This record gives sequence, C-alpha cells and structure tokens, in this order.
Amino acid sequence: MKKFLKWTLSIIGVLFVFAFAGFLYFIPPFTLAPPEEFIGPERDTPPTVGHIANPAERAIAERGRYLVLSIGCTGCHTAGGDKGPKYVTGYLAGGRKFTFPDYGTVVSRNLTPDPNTGLARRTTAEVMRTLRSGVSADDGRVFHPLLMPWGEFSHMAEEDRYAIVTYLRQLKPVHHEIPPYSPVPEYSAFAFYGLDYGIDDKK
Repeated sequence: MKKFLKWTLSIIGVLFVFAFAGFLYFIPPFTLAPPEEFIGPERDTPPTVGHIANPAERAIAERGRYLVLSIGCTGCHTAGGDKGPKYVTGYLAGGRKFTFPDYGTVVSRNLTPDPNTGLARRTTAEVMRTLRSGVSADDGRVFHPLLMPWGEFSHMAEEDRYAIVTYLRQLKPVHHEIPPYSPVPEYSAFAFYGLDYGIDDKK
C-alpha cells in the first residue's frame, strides 16, 4: 500500500511539473498584459509642445522631446516610489541615488525649470557644457561616465543638445531639493551597479 501511494504521489508530482512548465511555455505570465501597458506611463507623461507660439521654437522643442524620450532620461532623473517611478508628480525632477566605490555618491539632478532647485538656475551654455563634456555646473567636477553618460551625448550635434535644453525648459517646474555630491560611497541592500532604487520613496 505504501509503495502504491509513493508511486502515485510521484506520478502526480511529475504531471504537475510538466503541466506547470506547459503553462509557462504556452501562457507566459509576463505576456498576459500588452507591452504598451508597461511603457504607457513613461510614454504619455512628457508634455507636448503645441502651446509654443513660435513655430521655429516649437520645432526645436519637439526635437528635444523626441531626444529626451529616446535617450531615456527618465530612467535616472525620475525618482522611484512604492508604486513605481513618479512620472506624474516628479517627472525628471531627480532623486535617484547612485554610488560607486571609486567615485562617491550622487543623486540625479532636477531637470525641471524650477527656479530654486532645478534647471532654471543654469544658463543654456552651462547645461550644454554638461551634455558635451560632463562638467558639473555645481562644482566643476566631471561626472562619472557610468552615472551620467556624457560620453555618448558628446557625439551629438550642437543643435540636438540645444533642442534638449529647449524642451527641458518647457517642463512643469517641480520644487525638489537634491542633496549635494558626496565623495563618500554609500551602499544598501538595493544597490545594483551603484543604483539605489529605494531613494526618495517617501517624498
């Protein structure tokens, strides 16, 4: 009797494993929702530029919008929350913490045109210099190329860098004070290649 039960349970276990594997193969859980649902919030949040009266400026800003979306600026410059990135309340307002042993700790900058904590404090020339050569307008240091990929941006046409700045100045200003750079590296249980996904969750 025990032998019969043992074989029966073994067969049931094997059948369960095959059934579950078949489920994963034919109905993968990650495709139950259309891919558009995952990218939707990031795609729909960026403001349009139709309100700009000057057609030339509007065309430049539209180019900048395309570049900002294509480059993926939100990945670093939009803080995370308990329900995902804060696209609605903190779009490109900074807040993600990065840390490297040989560099220190930095929190992504506020790219919205807030006059006190954002891009409005910087001239267009200063922002374009950062995109071109990675030089911080705060203290003149050069950003770590893995934290701020200025090496890739340096190959852009000057017109494209200008278009990016033009578009960023059209964003909704968000007052978000960003901690200064620290030469001391920090680590956390969430750190992955220096990125702390838990920063700014409670703001």
